[in-house]
Amino acid sequence: MILRRLRVQHFRCFRNPVDLSGLGTGVHVIHAPNETGKSSLILAVARALFDRYSTKDREIQQLRPWQTTLSPRITLEFETAGKRYRLEKVFLDDASSMLEEWTGTRFERLADSQQADELVRGFLSSSVPGSGATKVGHWGLARLLWLNQFAERQEVPQLDTPLKARLLETVGVAALSDEEQALLKSVEAAYGQFYTPKKGKLVAGGDLLQVEERVRALEDEVARLNQRKVETARLADDISDNQHSLTDLMEEQKDYERQLTGLHERIEEETQLERQVALREKDVESQRQHRQNLDQKQRELLAREQKVKQHEALAAQKESAIQAAQEVCGRAEEGLRDATERLKAKQGELEKAELRLERGRLLEDARALLEEQRRLEGLVKQGTRLANAEENSRRKTAALKVLSESDVKRMEDMQRKLEQARARLEVQGIEVVFKAESTQNIEWEAEGHTSRHKVSKDDQKVFTGVSAAELRIKGVGLLSVRTGAEEVGKLQAEVEKHRKELARRLHEQGVEDLAGLRKAWESQQALLHEQQKYEEALSTFLETADVESVEALQEKLREVQGEVGGRVAQLDLSVEGLATYRFSDVASLADEVKVCKREVKAREKAREESETAYRKVERQLQVLTQERKDALGTAHTLRLEVQSQLGVMGMRLEQLGAEVEKAGTELARLENMLQGLRAQLPRPEERAATRRQQLQEAQARVADRVKKTREDIIRAETLIGQAAAEGLYSQLCDAEEKLALTKERAQQLQTRARAAERLRSLALAWQEQVSRTFVGPIEKEIHSRLEHIRGGGRPEHLVLNSEFSEAQMQTSAGLRPLDSFSWGTQEQTLVALRLALGSLLSTRGPRPEPQLVVLDDALVNTDAARHRRALELIESAGDTLQVLILTAFPERYRTLRGLKEFDLKALSHESA
Repeated sequence: MILRRLRVQHFRCFRNPVDLSGLGTGVHVIHAPNETGKSSLILAVARALFDRYSTKDREIQQLRPWQTTLSPRITLEFETAGKRYRLEKVFLDDASSMLEEWTGTRFERLADSQQADELVRGFLSSSVPGSGATKVGHWGLARLLWLNQFAERQEVPQLDTPLKARLLETVGVAALSDEEQALLKSVEAAYGQFYTPKKGKLVAGGDLLQVEERVRALEDEVARLNQRKVETARLADDISDNQHSLTDLMEEQKDYERQLTGLHERIEEETQLERQVALREKDVESQRQHRQNLDQKQRELLAREQKVKQHEALAAQKESAIQAAQEVCGRAEEGLRDATERLKAKQGELEKAELRLERGRLLEDARALLEEQRRLEGLVKQGTRLANAEENSRRKTAALKVLSESDVKRMEDMQRKLEQARARLEVQGIEVVFKAESTQNIEWEAEGHTSRHKVSKDDQKVFTGVSAAELRIKGVGLLSVRTGAEEVGKLQAEVEKHRKELARRLHEQGVEDLAGLRKAWESQQALLHEQQKYEEALSTFLETADVESVEALQEKLREVQGEVGGRVAQLDLSVEGLATYRFSDVASLADEVKVCKREVKAREKAREESETAYRKVERQLQVLTQERKDALGTAHTLRLEVQSQLGVMGMRLEQLGAEVEKAGTELARLENMLQGLRAQLPRPEERAATRRQQLQEAQARVADRVKKTREDIIRAETLIGQAAAEGLYSQLCDAEEKLALTKERAQQLQTRARAAERLRSLALAWQEQVSRTFVGPIEKEIHSRLEHIRGGGRPEHLVLNSEFSEAQMQTSAGLRPLDSFSWGTQEQTLVALRLALGSLLSTRGPRPEPQLVVLDDALVNTDAARHRRALELIESAGDTLQVLILTAFPERYRTLRGLKEFDLKALSHESA
């Protein structure tokens, strides 16, 4: 198939229609800068040939021009199988597909809608696409011959069944007969009963897998039944053992009950004795608490008496320290008063020095403001002068009639057009040449104007540029001339039009000719330049003075004059007196103030130190006084508390000691009585209550064992009865019989599966051998082209399998995958593959026809020498193929013979 015409509209970047016509066999180069639609153009051809017109998935939606709702529209005219067709396809809104056939005089409808799509796909051996936009795998012959900008670009295109059949037919390899194909299908079907075609694993749900699962299930069932048989025998033994154990446990339980009956009287005696011990322990504890309370009160009262004596001694010690502190405080207070007086005297001197410094600064500020006033007065005069000059220049330019340089250039262009029209008129008009043999007076009348001339002997006069005229020669006669040129009238009208327009424009500007117009424009430009100079000078002056206008400068002057007046009034001087007033140096006054401040700070520091010392002594005196007062108060308080507690108890401190001794004697008596009662009780581990608890715990354990033994006997009897009711032994016999039969069936199926696997391996080997008979010629064609591109001396050649699913290069070191070579080698190999397949399909087989080969930026990684040799191959392929090259570098292909070149960007602009 080859393209004859392509028209794309409303497709991605092609909002306006782009039309490529005049296509045929040979090399076609479509060039444009990057991102301008080259790849989109080929994508449009693919979408038209292979996609269903009714497809509306996301990928087709993205074909609309950006931010529009336009429907993509493609028109193709192509030839295939000796016939010419036209396909018109619209996607999305108002989707349609129509295929027309050329009948010799016009295109007539052949099919539409889905039928049209199916016919077109059949022309290119394209398989039926899935849902949505078609993938590259469904592009038929285009999948083999087009090298597009897709993710699969660097991969060898794989063959499906229709493509493989077409190549087998092309290279002359006979396809398999119906009987051979039926045999292969039977072998594949037999293999498919047991194994998956791709990975060779057992088929899920197949007979062999089911039988093997059945064998495993039966083996598990037999093992389970045997286990139950063993467990049933073990349960019978357990019943006998548990019955003997139960008899022994019952005897042991009766012995424990007899021992518990004999312990009852001992337990009553020990309980009564324990109650007496508990009562005596309470009496002892109560007496001990009474003695501890008395002893604690005695100790607390003695301690308080001791504290009273300590605080009274402390108060006596503080009295002498207070007297010494009062003397030191008096001396510190006298020093503080003296330091305060000296500080006040120095502060007065500082205030006078600061007043002198402040007046000096005011005088200095006033003098600076006076100088600023004089500077601003000079600037105001200068600015006023520049503003007046700028205003005068502005009034002059305002009176001018505006004349721009574009107006002058427009009139000069009009003058040029007038001269060109007159020149064309001279070319279109007649030319009359008069050469005098003797001195003659002649008249030339043309277009209603008469001009007289005197011509000397052998002089020559030429008249040109009119359509009709008369030449009068005195003494000779009248010569009438007409040219009959059709264009002369138009040229005369054009000349007159330009002349009148030029005259009107010159009159509007008040000048006679272009030279006067140019002079007027130059004079106007001089005035404008002068005005600009004054404006720039004024702007520079205002920028230097840091003001926006002269008025702002004057306002600033008035502000400074007001400040000067304020300073003069504050100093009680006149403006003239300020200029001549002599005052002390501010720096010396400032130094004097600094000296005074340092002295004041020193006096302040001395006063602060005196005050700190006084405050410290004063605080010490206060602390001592407070400590003496606190000690006396604490001693009085403690004495009152002791007397209060003794009054409550109704005794003196000496009587309290006697009561403590008496309570201790009573406590000793009660403890001796308690010790005698405890000696009557046996040790805890020998008591009857302890023995009773041990016997009860043993009895409970025996009862639990009795209960568990009875439960085990009942459970074993129940399981034995259940096994007998289910017919355990008959189930085991049936399961063993089924297992033997199923194992025999599994052995038969495994034998069939191995036979099917072996038979399929032989069939695949035979098919591979048959396939190599058609891959060999293709590899030879590819190698010859690749060898030409890469130059002689390179032993590598491409090796393909029968499905083109693997591509390797045969090297001296063995086979290497194609994708392990450089990008340049890969793209040269893929270009050679396309050219070889296109040549085979175009020249060999029972139905050869020219094919379309697309190379979209196919040699971008190839060096100059190999690129030149690749162009030689493309040029020779153009004799039998239609080669469509898309590139952003057209200069690389301009040496191709018979090249047809299309500038896609220019075509898009023409369409717009």
